[in-house]
Amino acid sequence: MENTGRVVVITGAARGIGQAIAKRFLANGDKVAILDVLYDAAMEWAGEIEDALVVKCNITDKADVEAAKAQVLERFGCVDVLVNNAGVVPKPNLLENIPEADWKRAFDINVNGTFFCTQVFGVEMFGRGGAIVNMSSTSGMEPGKHTGAYSATKAAIIMLTKQTAIQWGENNVRCNSVCPGLLLTDINKAFYEKPGVYESRVGAIPLGHLGEVEDIANAVFFLSSPDAGYINGANLVVDGGFVVNGLKPLNIQVD
Repeated sequence: MENTGRVVVITGAARGIGQAIAKRFLANGDKVAILDVLYDAAMEWAGEIEDALVVKCNITDKADVEAAKAQVLERFGCVDVLVNNAGVVPKPNLLENIPEADWKRAFDINVNGTFFCTQVFGVEMFGRGGAIVNMSSTSGMEPGKHTGAYSATKAAIIMLTKQTAIQWGENNVRCNSVCPGLLLTDINKAFYEKPGVYESRVGAIPLGHLGEVEDIANAVFFLSSPDAGYINGANLVVDGGFVVNGLKPLNIQVD
């Protein structure tokens, strides 16, 4: 599975899942470009790593993505893998109450940003080959009462993945998506400490525990590797069986 020395571009890798993905590739001996608006946060952990390049980039601005590509090519010379991980989770809300700004921001970052990065970096792989992995969510597979904006964006990413796969396969570029389930991260730790929340969510997962960011990083790494060389247009669900268990109600509270 190992394929040392690739050039990997990862968006939203300053923290969380993106950081875990970046560390997985770096541990393999790959060169990693980290694109994030949280430049200082990314520099804190990756700034001194020889094989890492931190680029401040707003993926909703195509010109900014083009400028980021120029920096990546100047430093590393090519692009072998693109991981579209950057995204935002809007505040849970009923459809009739979602603010216009929240809806637009979710689509701008999650969908438009993924598309711009795919368009800009993907063409660099034409002919020589490469892999694109997009970050979707189990929320993009099944609706939730209060997740309308988020679910819509993540469903769009699954379809964008398939569209990219059928169009760019002839250019030797594979595109797949990953759907994380319920994870325990630094960002949502406080949420899981609320009474009853942890128990209700673990109870909906057949494996009986929440996932970790490393679980997602391993899935992304696999889909980008030669071992997945004949996988194109797939959506890999990494959720401990959560979706096949029927998406039991999670009792998300809306203020």
